[in-house]
Amino acid sequence: MNIPQRGADGMHMTVHRNVSDDEKVWHFRSAWNVAALNCTAPQYQPILDGYSAFIKDHARTLKRINDRIDRGYRQQASSRRQAVRAREAQMTSVYNYWALPPARAGFCRAALDMSNQAMAAPPSDPVAFAMANFDTLEAPFEKFFADYQEYRRLSADWDAKYGQQYGPSQPGWVAVQKARANGVVIPTVGASAPAQTLASPSTVSGTVVQNETGAEVPVVPVQEGVVSQPVVEPVPSGETQAAAPTRTPQGLR
Repeated sequence: MNIPQRGADGMHMTVHRNVSDDEKVWHFRSAWNVAALNCTAPQYQPILDGYSAFIKDHARTLKRINDRIDRGYRQQASSRRQAVRAREAQMTSVYNYWALPPARAGFCRAALDMSNQAMAAPPSDPVAFAMANFDTLEAPFEKFFADYQEYRRLSADWDAKYGQQYGPSQPGWVAVQKARANGVVIPTVGASAPAQTLASPSTVSGTVVQNETGAEVPVVPVQEGVVSQPVVEPVPSGETQAAAPTRTPQGLR
């Protein structure tokens, strides 16, 4: 997939960059919404409970934030319909981002820790709580981006050193690069539906419409504990030369 580039601050240029404080709070609310829908194992019940309490206890504040965001879109659009469609498109990108399957396990753990804190000490200021915890929810995605980029770097390095002798380290990775060079559309974080990043799209349960914005929240119940291991080109049996190291996303071995 296409991974967002890093900005000057070292963070990846995702849908969360260069947004207003109101939008950041709404993106935070959206993240908790996605976690409540997608983190479905019994131990994650506090996420749903915490989210339900948060939107109930702070309904007025959240509505004011939502109304201000809506007004901003209307001021920039030529018609109300155009404003609605622009915000729906933006929120679809936000929800697709938070539903990215490869980062889901870490995201669920982060959301659980945050929800337990909220349940133990309900926040009195929803804006301050959102700002204080936004980076915590985003951290699993930043880690995935960094790991994936390092995987691509190591794969290319391995191929440069050993590919001619042993074949490509990751045949699937090489195939993707050829497809990219030939103009095939590669899934992009935030822009593409989460189903496009899954090996088995049939596991997608569908979407839930978000009442305030009309955007569709992806429901992607990815199995926990399942790690996709890339294919490693084996060294031919009976090879007389020193075996080249094989590689996984975690590094060389």
